[in-house]
Amino acid sequence: MQESFLHYIWKNQLFNKRQLQTVAGQPIEILHSGFHNLHAGPDFKEAKLSIDGLQWVGAVEIHVKSSDWYAHNHQTDENYDGVVLHVVFEHDKEVLDQHGNAIPTLLLKGLIKPGVLKRYEALMLQPAKVLCESQLKNVRVITRLSMLERALVERINQKSAMVLALLEQNNGSWDETAYQWLARGMGFKTNAEQMLCLAQSVPIKFINKHHQLRQKEALLFGASGLLNVDLNDSYANGLKEEYLFLKQKYNLKEGLSYNEWHFARVRPANYPTIRIPQLAALLAKHSQLFQLFIEAEEIKNLQKQLQVETAEYWSAHHRFDAASSRKVNGLSKSSINNLIINVTVPLLGAYARYTANDTYMEQAVNLLSAMPKEQNSIVKQWQDLGWNVSSAFDSQGLLQLYRFYCSNSQCIACNIGAELIKQ
Repeated sequence: MQESFLHYIWKNQLFNKRQLQTVAGQPIEILHSGFHNLHAGPDFKEAKLSIDGLQWVGAVEIHVKSSDWYAHNHQTDENYDGVVLHVVFEHDKEVLDQHGNAIPTLLLKGLIKPGVLKRYEALMLQPAKVLCESQLKNVRVITRLSMLERALVERINQKSAMVLALLEQNNGSWDETAYQWLARGMGFKTNAEQMLCLAQSVPIKFINKHHQLRQKEALLFGASGLLNVDLNDSYANGLKEEYLFLKQKYNLKEGLSYNEWHFARVRPANYPTIRIPQLAALLAKHSQLFQLFIEAEEIKNLQKQLQVETAEYWSAHHRFDAASSRKVNGLSKSSINNLIINVTVPLLGAYARYTANDTYMEQAVNLLSAMPKEQNSIVKQWQDLGWNVSSAFDSQGLLQLYRFYCSNSQCIACNIGAELIKQ
């Protein structure tokens, strides 16, 4: 039994309400179930109830067991002083308010409509990773699509919240934030945080003071710590010499160390010694990164703007002191699409929230709709279940649906699961 299921039952009043009584025998009449509170504090606020002939307006707190009140330390939280009814599935302990009086408790066990409870339990006992997979075809198309869109917006908002947190650290500078967010995206998961730290150690104002690609590379590689090893490579030593001069000129703080970067079990195309030159090339091509991303409307134009050529040295090397016959010059098409999804879209979502202008959110969604779907095991699983995946709009929404609902068995919080249980 999940507490979220009981929230659903209370919110939709899916239980027998005839001759309701508290565990102490006080008659209850529910005049208004209250408003579902998704933030800190009691689960439902502004409920209107009649308990033992007296009308109350206050909060309703819901638990699987009444003893959860103490397990969650509500007895020490003043936010719960206004609770007028405690709704539980099992009553295993009397709960007292701050004055030592018993809080009226409603026991739902035995009252929930049998069909609803049976369908919920059957769904929760499914052995599949996607619990509703055998019943997915029974869900209305409009329900599936509305949940997909809801999940996509949640995903954009979660990522945009990270952008806004970064913006606050940067004292409201969108240019600095866009630069740092791009650097993080260039880390492609494995070195994402390292790339973010790198960008934070070399402010964009110093990068933009130099128009030569070599100097931008020197600043980034020097701060990365990847030059702080014995190298016989003239190109690397030249960057190191350039960096030592610029470090003193700009009074730069110490950056990262070599050992912080991940090379093991990473494809050569994703080596930090490849991604850093690509970042430098992007910074050389675009001095106004924020404007590039925020004005992005045509997907083909944005893809073209993100195409870059790195210094000639990197067409024959993946690492310093190690020549390679495999050429990696610039970003691949899949890497560019990844940056649009994970850099451009969250920036647009963040700017939409910052300016309270939904136009930028629409722009983000339109970009995803115009992009090809992502290829991974989660997307394939949805396709195998018969879900039509035609764009990044679909794949991003389905990734969110799987990771934040299916993987956590949050079926009751999902429109799809809720429809199956209520049928």
